[in-house]
Amino acid sequence: DEGRTNAPFIRSIIHKKGSWGISHTRMPTETRPGHVAMIAGLYEDVSAVMTGWQANPVEFDSVFNRSRNTFGWGSPDVLPMFAHHSPKNVHVECYSSEMENFATNASILDTWVFEHVEALMTRAHVDPVLREKVAGPRTIFFLHLLGIDTTGHAYRPTSKEYLENIKIVDEGVERMYNLFEEFFPDKKTAYIFTSDHGMANRGSHGDGEKANTETPLVLW
Repeated sequence: DEGRTNAPFIRSIIHKKGSWGISHTRMPTETRPGHVAMIAGLYEDVSAVMTGWQANPVEFDSVFNRSRNTFGWGSPDVLPMFAHHSPKNVHVECYSSEMENFATNASILDTWVFEHVEALMTRAHVDPVLREKVAGPRTIFFLHLLGIDTTGHAYRPTSKEYLENIKIVDEGVERMYNLFEEFFPDKKTAYIFTSDHGMANRGSHGDGEKANTETPLVLW
């Protein structure tokens, strides 16, 4: 029943427009290695853990490198590693690490991402140089939404705070979809909604528990 879900937009995409399934990650079910696997197609060198996942000791290729331009927003723990070796075509904006408070409702992190995407697209309407970059071929927009993960750690996935964060993300994804469809009216934009890992009911991840390794995959 779409009227009782916290994610009515994503649910409507599943039922009416897109394809969906369950993707499977592997240990360690953590943010950094999960993103490297999704974006670069490889499992991150485990020696990266010696740097606290702050730097990958081995340079690697990714779909971002191969793009004409990639615009990314989100955590300072994830985005900079993809921009480090491709500063000319991978453009990222990150909130401060102080905003990543694992003891509070962190939906503000997701709201920050949505607002900054909207700001960039607004500038692209009036800045011809930026518009050329944004509207060009092989352009990727990457939105890293850490809020749900952080809220899950703080309140657990069964909490009202977590469910409310899901609602905020669903509403934000719908806004982004409408924003991109207006900017790119040719109906040729592809969308992928997925996750780097899951979360156990106790608010943790990292191991091979099924709740941590199964993630949603929605494409349209």
